[in-house]
Amino acid sequence: MIRFIFLISVLLFVKSSLAAKFPDDIPKCKPADLQCLPEVITKVIRMVPNGHRGLHLIPIDPLHVDEIKITQERESPVNINLMLSNTDITGLKNLVVTKVKGFDKDPTNVVFEAEATLDRVMLLGQYKIDGRVLILPITGNGKSNLTLDNLTFKIKFKTSQTYKNSKVYIQTKDFLFNFGTTRLHINFENLFNGDQALSDNMNRFLNENWKDILDELKPAINDAFSQIFNHIINTIFSKISYSDIYLD
Repeated sequence: MIRFIFLISVLLFVKSSLAAKFPDDIPKCKPADLQCLPEVITKVIRMVPNGHRGLHLIPIDPLHVDEIKITQERESPVNINLMLSNTDITGLKNLVVTKVKGFDKDPTNVVFEAEATLDRVMLLGQYKIDGRVLILPITGNGKSNLTLDNLTFKIKFKTSQTYKNSKVYIQTKDFLFNFGTTRLHINFENLFNGDQALSDNMNRFLNENWKDILDELKPAINDAFSQIFNHIINTIFSKISYSDIYLD
């Protein structure tokens, strides 16, 4: 079983809890327009990779994550303590939303779903690791690069509603995230106290066995991205009313 701890740095543009007007430069769709919504969400992501003050959106490409800790218990073939710190996630601006469900005019009792694809995402930062991967011991700290190719994303959530100034505001609940990938590339510099031969051999071993490793770590990665997207969505919806995101 994986124990997971996640911390994300938050650079909010909001100075108060007051409601905000939906920005004029961001396009809209009608409620439940399942053709328009994927196109507009994709367009907005590409428009504002550096964040958007009016949307109360933090920078998403690169998206800075302070710390991700993954601890795997001993009965697992991947028995490691892994900490990723000061990590920049790059590539999210190229996300393509392919399908949505829900997003009705009335969010009560609605299940929201979205699917998306992404050619490549990279997690670049610092790491510290110790433990055992499959049959081999591993230890080290330094720079890390985790790159995933050809990703598919799915998110699903329900909402709770509150009222401000006669308008409905939502927050997500029961948020679920899942992903698939055709390849995980792994590079940890400075393994085994800088022994280059051992480090090269271990990185080769990790990449040869990436699928087995990912199968063990996937629940923790899902948790990390779940918290990232949940945070981004709730920051927007805490300031902008649900009805204001749609065309009248």
